Amino acid sequence: MKKFDFSNKTILVVEDAETSNRFFEVALGRTNANLLWAEDGKDAIEIFESNKVNLILLDLNLLSTNGFEVLKHVRSKGIKVPVIVQTAYVLAGEEKTSFELGADAFIAKPIKLNHLMETIDELIH
Repeated sequence: MKKFDFSNKTILVVEDAETSNRFFEVALGRTNANLLWAEDGKDAIEIFESNKVNLILLDLNLLSTNGFEVLKHVRSKGIKVPVIVQTAYVLAGEEKTSFELGADAFIAKPIKLNHLMETIDELIH
């Protein structure tokens, strides 16, 4: 697999499932990216507001404020940060709604590592 280098990039990972967080930690940990973590939408918004973020990896199904609300908030700020929506529960219309709200990419779980890394690379550079 190609080696990815996201030095000087900050990625906000918004995910409440521990197994997914471990996956992202291992996958992104070797890219030299600065990783920020949020387990719910409220924390994600606070972290987004107080940091320069280059990409958001956003789960839709969160315990508190859901991913759609986070995406709406991010887009309401007029900042064109790339957002990759990712979810395990692909319900009817979620992908369409994600793109309508301004997502740049949509990935269904289980996530294929190479697809994730190629998508991030395409959006972050």
